[in-house]
Amino acid sequence: MIAPAAPRQRRLQHSLVLLVPAVLFGLLVTLQWRTQTERSELTVRYNTPLIDAANALQNEQNDLKSQLAVLRARLDEIQRNSSTQSGAAKELQTRIDELKASAGLTSLSGDGVMVQLDDARNVSVTSRDIDKSICHATDLTDIINTAWKGGATAIAVNDERVVSSSSVYCVGSTIMVNGTLMSPPFNIAAIGSQNGLLGAFDDPQQLQDIKQRRDVQGLGFRVTRAGAIHVPAYSGSLNVRYAVPH
Repeated sequence: MIAPAAPRQRRLQHSLVLLVPAVLFGLLVTLQWRTQTERSELTVRYNTPLIDAANALQNEQNDLKSQLAVLRARLDEIQRNSSTQSGAAKELQTRIDELKASAGLTSLSGDGVMVQLDDARNVSVTSRDIDKSICHATDLTDIINTAWKGGATAIAVNDERVVSSSSVYCVGSTIMVNGTLMSPPFNIAAIGSQNGLLGAFDDPQQLQDIKQRRDVQGLGFRVTRAGAIHVPAYSGSLNVRYAVPH
């Protein structure tokens, strides 16, 4: 028995109503998958050369620092040898040594505090709070400035000496100190009066943002007393043309 035309037409329309959204959904899924694939390919294509370039520049900088250290050692030897020839040269060498110490060109050891700054670990945070749970270059700058206010005589971040010309800035998700790539945790060594340094870090007016993020988002921030801290000499170049020691 042949079904009437009207019911068949209705069944066909009903099938089309279900088929069209299914086809559109399939097209959207396919388009999104292709877009994600192309985006991933672009990410790999462009990020890999950038990472390689950054690593190459870092290796080159490390080589230059090593060469600079060797040249400075030779210069120190020449100056020491010449200072034994006359009283005036010896006095001049003593003054040079004092200026080098003030500029951070000699290593220093002593008591002080250790500050550790780290990203939040094993803490569930929303995407809105991720930025508050990680370390930033401004955090390091604030900690360094607080140490100076507390009377620090020498500071280093992950064994990178901080001097008056030091730079701390972000390159994407990486922090650079004196042009050296670094990642958390950051260990900041500060030599100086322990009471003065702890007083500066405990001051409620100092580092308010860091302390709030530590308490709310779980940012790693801790200050402890430490003895026999070793702060290495500054190994970078000096671009300062005029300076007055204090």
